[in-house]
Amino acid sequence: MRKISIISEQPLNIFNGNTVRPQWEYQGLKKNGLENIELVGNFTKQKEKQIQGNLIHAQQLSGRLLENSKFISDVHGLEYFQSENLARGFPIYSWKKWAFLYKSKYWKKIERKTFEKSLHLICAGESIFERVKKIQNATVVRNSLILDNFSPTSCNELNIALVGPFIPGKINYLALDVIKSICKKLSNIKFTIIGKTDSFFRENLNFKNVKFVGETEHYIDTLRKCSILFSPYPEYAYYLGSKNKILEAAACEMPIVTTKRGAIDFNKDLLVIGDTIDELIEGIIYLKNENVRKEMGKKLRKEIELNHNADIESKKLIKIYDEFL
Repeated sequence: MRKISIISEQPLNIFNGNTVRPQWEYQGLKKNGLENIELVGNFTKQKEKQIQGNLIHAQQLSGRLLENSKFISDVHGLEYFQSENLARGFPIYSWKKWAFLYKSKYWKKIERKTFEKSLHLICAGESIFERVKKIQNATVVRNSLILDNFSPTSCNELNIALVGPFIPGKINYLALDVIKSICKKLSNIKFTIIGKTDSFFRENLNFKNVKFVGETEHYIDTLRKCSILFSPYPEYAYYLGSKNKILEAAACEMPIVTTKRGAIDFNKDLLVIGDTIDELIEGIIYLKNENVRKEMGKKLRKEIELNHNADIESKKLIKIYDEFL
């Protein structure tokens, strides 16, 4: 059998949305008995010769770097769509609006060209599938987790996690005003900020009930010390695919309070959703009851086991590979 090369432009020793997916795919495939497989990070055009003749599984748009090789594309999200929506968050006189619109137009051409060249498209969620299915043959392989890495929260009190990074240029940063208002109004509830932050973010959340733990080597252990995940997204932060932090919290049996945009490609009936500050506060207060949190947490874990399970989703990858090996 030909060797399978999963390639990514990203360095795989960092932790973000683009690196988590190939990591669990690789581990899940290994667990399902696929041995002749490699994971290649920091991929560049110069590395193409090293993998020629292999079946290439290219993460996001890394397939555009291949000049003489056929490949399968793994679509985590659509940059043109995300940038187009982010532009709506800025007034017409803002340079950021026009920068995002230019970025959207630029990436739309590249994405379409890359997808058309692909043998097949692997879509990280249904929302992506619906937008690319007319361009190329496509299959949904949902964002997933290696379940053995996650155990239930150890926190019985109300301690709310917010997971970053919260730095300029990152989507989480866009919710600062909402986060500030809620932390201030719920001064008797603990909030734990996990991930990198900048001084402006910390200054705006300089409240007694807010704790910053920064970047942590043992992220999941830190997350499990909280009982709820709070993950708000502005209306214009329309990113496709389910969010890793939401899957991780669900796997830890932690209820999740989010906005409509946070519920994309996840079972919204299992989330506490609010699109105004008052609705979000109401949702948090509803979860003060520990029994409610535990019941909701068990349902969330079950959802991960059934629909975001790396063991199950990896089998879908093997079926796709079999078509081209």
